[in-house]
Order: sequence, then C-alpha cells, then structure tokens
Amino acid sequence: MAKKATKRKAVRKSKEQRLSFDEQIMGVEPSVDYFEHEKHNLHSFFSWYNYFYDRKKVNQVIISYSKKFGYKNSSKFSKMYLPSTLGAIITGLENGVKFPDHKDYPNEGSAGWQKDLHNKLREYNKKAQLLAAADLNTDMIVKKKRLSVQENITNKGQDLLSVVDHAIDVWDDEPFDMYKYLAEQKSSSAVVASIVNEYDSMIEEVKEARDGTDEQLKEGYSHLSKGEKDKFYNFLVKIKSDSERYVDMNKPVRKPKKAKEINAVKLVSKLSYLEEDTELRLKSITPSKIIGSKQLWLYNNKTNEIIKYDAVDRGGLMIKGTTVKNFDTKTSMSKKLGVKTDEIIDRVLQGGTIVLNKCMNEISSKSSNVTGRINNNMILLKVD
Repeated sequence: MAKKATKRKAVRKSKEQRLSFDEQIMGVEPSVDYFEHEKHNLHSFFSWYNYFYDRKKVNQVIISYSKKFGYKNSSKFSKMYLPSTLGAIITGLENGVKFPDHKDYPNEGSAGWQKDLHNKLREYNKKAQLLAAADLNTDMIVKKKRLSVQENITNKGQDLLSVVDHAIDVWDDEPFDMYKYLAEQKSSSAVVASIVNEYDSMIEEVKEARDGTDEQLKEGYSHLSKGEKDKFYNFLVKIKSDSERYVDMNKPVRKPKKAKEINAVKLVSKLSYLEEDTELRLKSITPSKIIGSKQLWLYNNKTNEIIKYDAVDRGGLMIKGTTVKNFDTKTSMSKKLGVKTDEIIDRVLQGGTIVLNKCMNEISSKSSNVTGRINNNMILLKVD
C-alpha cells in the first residue's frame, strides 16, 4: 500500500535568514574600509543604517554611547527626537570605520566626525535638562499610549529627513535626487506630504542671503559665492518640487466598488505599460481610468514622444488587449519632444481641458499617426 503523502510544514525564516536577504539588497554592514570602495559614500552609509535601524534601535545606540561618555541627561534622550544619523555615526566609529574628512574638520578623518558628534550630544544634553519630570513618565507615555495615525506619519517623515539633512550638508560634494530617494524608500504620499514644507524657511533664508535683502544672512552666507548661493538655492527648491511631484504621482488609488469599475479593471488587465520613470519623476495613472475617457495622454521614454488619443464619440476610449480602441484617427497623434520635454509634460499634467487642447500645437515637431498600441516604454500620463 502506497504511503499517504504528508503535507510539508511551512518553515518560518529566522531573523538572521531574513536579514541575509535584506543584505543582498543593501549590502553588509559598513566595516573599517567601507569608504575605500568606489561605490560607497556618506549617502550609502547613512542609507544602510536608515534601512536596518528603527527608532528604538537608534535611541538604544545613542543613549548607550552617551552614558559611556558621562552625559548626565542621556536617559532623557528617549523622549526627544535625535537624528538617526547620530546612531549611524556612533556605530561606525565603534566599528572602526575610517570616515572621510568632515566638512567642518578637514584633514582629521574619523576624529573630525567624533568631534562633531560630541558637539551635537552636548547640545541635546542641555535641551534634555529642560524637560519636565511629567514628560519623562515613560511607563505612561511610551509603553501604554498608542500613537495616532498622524503621529506615525510624522515619525516616518522625520526618519526620511535624516538622510535629506545629510544630503543638504554635503550638497556641493555628493549628488542627491529627492524623487529617486523617496521612490527607493517606497514612501507613502501621506508621509511625503508631511515634509513638503520642511525646508521653506531655509529656502527663504538662502534667497534673502543671495539677494542681499538681509545683512545678517548676507554675512552668514558670505563663505558662498553668488553662483554657489544660486546653486544651493536651486538644490533646496528641487528637493521641495520633487517632494510635491512625488505626492502628486503617488496619490492613493481607491479600489473599484461598482460593477462598471470592476469591468474596467478587467478590460485593462492585459495592458502593458511603464509604471514609473524616476528620471523624469513620472508615474502612470490607474489604467482603468482610460475606459470611457474622452482623451488619453502618454509619454514614450524610449522615443521621447508625447502621444494623444481623442475618443471618436461619446462612448469614450476603450482598451482591447494592449491596444487603444475607439479613437479619432484624424485628431489623435504623436510628436517628438526636444529640450522642452519637462515643460510640455508639466503642462499636460497640470493643465485643464483648454490647456490640453493647445499643447500639441505648441510643439514644433512634425506630427505622426498613431496605431493605438501601448507598450512598456509608455507612461500613462493623464486622461481627460
């Protein structure tokens, strides 16, 4: 008699096994010669610890180190928000990592980072001294109080800012792309929306220093030339605009509820398209929105073309397989974009019906006929 097949029990992966998978993505923990590798820099260093260290771990590292060096109020640090970069620097120093020179302490290597670290810890030690005793009841506040949705969003936003703060510190040495960073972190639009205006005061400050409208600020930024102030200002503005674009491109998608909406999802199930282009900071809309729309705009990132489909009648556009159907062959067209690629795409994304009706006429290149086919080089920009 044949043996009865036994169902194999699922094996739960250990923490070490799960981490080994994460390390395949992020690499192993930075060690002594980490910065000697050509692909390693301060941004990748802080990103590693931002990925593996949660807020609890960061606090443990900072408090333990601070107690070792005799900071009297270090036990109160858990009630304050200390940048996660401090935890990364402490761990790196304790692991013997050979740091590159700190911007404020040239030619000192790791010693410069240690000086800067203790300067910051002294500041936080003074601030901790002012905390009221009632605020330190961790049994009531930390263990029993459940964080609200807004508090969770705020905390996640602050975690994102630790890397951005560092990027601003080294803005003239290391390139940084805010949109790519947010995409890599798979940040939610709600979290990013909470930090969009984080650097408004700094942007205004640099603007006043550049324009000379405030003598104190002008003096404070005198170490930068006029050209460097312009570049720094544009760098900060791009962080803000990239954050705003990311929020727009990643708004939550409501699940279809009505039979008509569910049918639309089925109709586009085989559609092949490009979900996201981080270089141009673009993300495709929900494809089911095409069904019944009067107009569809696409961008082909391989051929640098913008494509417009107009519905031929009130029934609107349809999709069959990977092809747009029911479009007007006379008014639907595609055009090559040149140096004004970003400008035209922005007009399409932000414009209403009147602006959209003028867009194609504003592009000087020759128009081409369209076939209706959509492929995986195309971003679904907008429907109207």
